[in-house]
Amino acid sequence: MAEYVELCSTADVPEGEMRSFTSGNNEVLVINLKGEFYGLDAICNHMGGKLVKGRLRDNLVICPVHRCRYDVTSGKVKRGAGFLVESLSGKCGDQKAYELKVEDGKVYVKI
Repeated sequence: MAEYVELCSTADVPEGEMRSFTSGNNEVLVINLKGEFYGLDAICNHMGGKLVKGRLRDNLVICPVHRCRYDVTSGKVKRGAGFLVESLSGKCGDQKAYELKVEDGKVYVKI
């Protein structure tokens, strides 16, 4: 049964930034987008890039390895890696999104 576990403090992730945290066997990328917190699998499912090393542009996180863009609110692919990369390594799939909640200055993830 899934439960919420404490992941970090809201102060650990300033507005407009993202940080990676580990909970059990899960590495979770926490994104603070205008004071709202979102969570994605921190490792890109396409080529294994660490998304925390990528860029955050508006509501998209851009993989540093192949530039695939994921919507931070849902994990959905908004732009693939491009024809050449995808023809060699396959299409980018959606990134796992985690359910987060914030209480008393703490961020909790549903695992």
